[in-house]
Amino acid sequence: MTEKTLLRGSIAPARAGDPWAQLSRTTGIVGLSALVLIFTPIIAVSTLGEPPFTATTAEAHAFLVKANVSWARMANAVLTVAAIALVWFVVGLSLLLTRAEGSPPWRSVAALVTGVLLPAHMLLDASWGAAAYRGADIEPGLARYAFDIGNLGFANAWVAMGSFAVACGWVVLRTRVLGRLLGWWAIVAGTGLVLARFAWTTGAWYAPYFLFWIWVVVVSIQLIRERLRWGGQP
Repeated sequence: MTEKTLLRGSIAPARAGDPWAQLSRTTGIVGLSALVLIFTPIIAVSTLGEPPFTATTAEAHAFLVKANVSWARMANAVLTVAAIALVWFVVGLSLLLTRAEGSPPWRSVAALVTGVLLPAHMLLDASWGAAAYRGADIEPGLARYAFDIGNLGFANAWVAMGSFAVACGWVVLRTRVLGRLLGWWAIVAGTGLVLARFAWTTGAWYAPYFLFWIWVVVVSIQLIRERLRWGGQP
C-alpha cells in the first residue's frame, strides 16, 4: 500500500464527518429548495392576472376575488413553508460566514438578523390571503387597502434583503470565503434593493431583486459543492 493511499484513507473519514462540510451541503440544499418553494406559488398566483403596484381599486378587487380558489390558498400555504426553509438557509449561511469572519462576527450577525426579516414578513403579512379568503364578499375599497398593504410590506422587505446581501458580500470580500465575484455581486444586488425602496411603485426593483435570487442560487450550488475557502485555502 502506497503512502498516497494511506493518506487518502486517513483523510476521507474525517472529511465525511466534518460538521462544517455537512452544514455547507445542507445549507445549499435548503437554499435551492426554498427558492423553488417561493417562486412556484408566486408564479402560479400571478397567472390569475396580478395587477401592478399602481393598480386601480377595481383591478385590485377583481384580482383578490379570483384568488379565492382552493389552489391559490394552497399556494399561500406553500409560501409559509418556504419562509421556514428560508430561515434555515439564512441561519446556515450566517454560521458559515461567522466562521470565516472570526471574532467579532458583527457582519455575520447583521446578516442573520436582517436576513430573517424577509421570511418573517412572509409569515406575518396575511393581508392578501385574508382579503382573498373573503373573495367577492370584501368591499372594493377594503380590497384595495389590503392589496396596497401587501405590496408596501413587500417593498419594505427589500431593505432587509438588501442589508442581508450587503452584509454577506462584505464578509465574502474580506475573507474570500466564496470568492470576490460573489462578494461584489451581493453588494451590488443589496444596494440596488435598498435604493429600489425609494421608487417602489416603479419597475426599478426587478433588476436587483432577481439579481439577488440568482446570487442565492449560485451560492447554494457553491455550498453543495463545498467550494468554501477558509483562510484563503479550500
